[in-house]
Amino acid sequence: MDEPGYPSRMQSPQLHAVGFDFPSLDDLVKAAFGAGVRGIETAPGFDLVGTYSDPSGARVVFIKRSGESVATAAGLSSTVTHRAQVVRLADQLARIAIYNADDGELDAQFLALVDDPVAYPPQEPGGDTKYVAVENLQLAALALDVKVFDNVAVFEESPAAQPTAQVRIPADALISPGLMALEAGSIQIAEASPTLLMGIIVESVEVRKNELSGQEFQYVVGESAVKIAAAIPMKHPVQPGNVIHGAFYASATSGTWD
Repeated sequence: MDEPGYPSRMQSPQLHAVGFDFPSLDDLVKAAFGAGVRGIETAPGFDLVGTYSDPSGARVVFIKRSGESVATAAGLSSTVTHRAQVVRLADQLARIAIYNADDGELDAQFLALVDDPVAYPPQEPGGDTKYVAVENLQLAALALDVKVFDNVAVFEESPAAQPTAQVRIPADALISPGLMALEAGSIQIAEASPTLLMGIIVESVEVRKNELSGQEFQYVVGESAVKIAAAIPMKHPVQPGNVIHGAFYASATSGTWD
């Protein structure tokens, strides 16, 4: 695909989590389109929906509507999949409901950015809920601002586990402040964010190299309220048994770009 025009900006924390470290966003865009971006130019409502998928699993998504600048978001191809319902609330923002594979009960619900918005019809304000059932939704999280604890016991003794006298947070918590605020009617969809306050109990760690940038990051699989994969910057070394706690950016895909 041809490279779109894009205002120059520095990289964001979520892009950094998957190793997309470039001097400017312009440099990232040029490198991605030079390496090859797969896209759809006939998606209803969009001028462009495209992605660069790095061999490391890191992904950068490009979305453009007529008359608007290109929006860029990070993603991560994940080996962790769940049965889910997806309701797209905005261009990339979606409400994700994860269901237990054994009993069908709801395990978690949160906001995430989907890298393949064309796979889900948009939710019209005041209209009937338009959800898509996905048998194997890939689920991932990109670390934004996190801290690593040696194990569950160490986390439970830390101030992070009890921010106030009345509130106690478990090591495997998954909280979606944006969804809570939407349901409370305190914000509009345009103000909602896919940021999660989450803890992950690490099961496995693999160091991967983003081939576009040459930067390494850690691909982690672990347990939160649901099993999840995560991208963790190298400045936060982790190993199995650790608890990673803090702010993450939720990412999901039905595998359109695989």
